[in-house]
This record gives sequence, structure tokens and C-alpha cells, in this order.
Amino acid sequence: MKASLDVFSNKGYISATTLDISKQAGVSEMTLFRHFGTKNNLFIQTIKQAMGQSIIENLEIDMSLSFKEFVKRLLHEKLLVISTQIDLIKMLIRETLAHTLPDDLAFTKIISNQVIQKISRYAKVHKLDMHRESFAQLVVGLLLRYAIIEENIIYHKLDQKQQELYLENYINILNI
Repeated sequence: MKASLDVFSNKGYISATTLDISKQAGVSEMTLFRHFGTKNNLFIQTIKQAMGQSIIENLEIDMSLSFKEFVKRLLHEKLLVISTQIDLIKMLIRETLAHTLPDDLAFTKIISNQVIQKISRYAKVHKLDMHRESFAQLVVGLLLRYAIIEENIIYHKLDQKQQELYLENYINILNI
């Protein structure tokens, strides 16, 4: 699984071959096919194992927080996931845009749906007059920007004060 994660993360789904993976893993290509059946099955199992539930799970955020604190917690939660698995996330974004992933692994759709649901729920609870989907798409845009552009910032390795400053910059961009 480690070898397939390395190869898929570096080459993407289309360019990765089972031969590359088997060589890196030190097993025969036939062994891969016996265990996984297809390259697609291997890919799906690799991604699910690597991500665990971190992408799929949708952690609850306290709805009693101010809107600013709510958005900061939402950004913090998602930045931690992205930051700790940045190479995998970049590959998932590429593969999502190439339409080679099933919907349950399409990162941009997963993150977008989660953010829209959380913001919509918060806005409904607090009866906020806002265009929920548009605001959620701005938040998702910042998260995808981080994943694609911010190569020098490893969010999960920043200390708490640095994370707070980073989040404040995002809050300022969102004009909250």
C-alpha cells in the first residue's frame, strides 16, 4: 500500500502502472492483481487507507460559536487534513479535475459539499441572511488555493500562534 500511495501520489492514476508499483513494493505484478484484481481497485483501496476517514468524516463544529469563530474552526479542520496529506490531496485534485475518480473519492466535490453543508446549517440555525453556497465556494476556493499554491506553508507543523495568524489572514480575505 505504501508503494502504491507513493507511485499514485507522484504519477497520478493514469500515469501510474502496476509494474511501477510492484517494482517499488518488491512484489510481482501478478501478486498485485491477485490481491486487488484491477489497478482501479488498488487505487481506491490505497486512497481510502491513506486518507482513513479524514476526508470522508465531517467533524461537528460548535454551532454556538460566533460566525467568525465558526469559519475559523472550519478552515482549521480542513487545513489540517489537507496539510498532513498534501501530495495525496494534490493528486486527488488533479484526478478529480480529470474525472478519473469515483464520486466518493472526488476531493473537490467532497470538500465543497462538506463546507456548503456546514455553512448552510450554521446560517439556518442563526437565521443569517447570506448566499450560503457562494460564501461556501469562497471558503472552498481558499482551501484549494492552499492545496495547490501554498508549497512553503505546512499548516499542521505551525505552532498554535502561527496557525491563528494564518487563519486570521483567511478571515480577512473573507471579510468577516
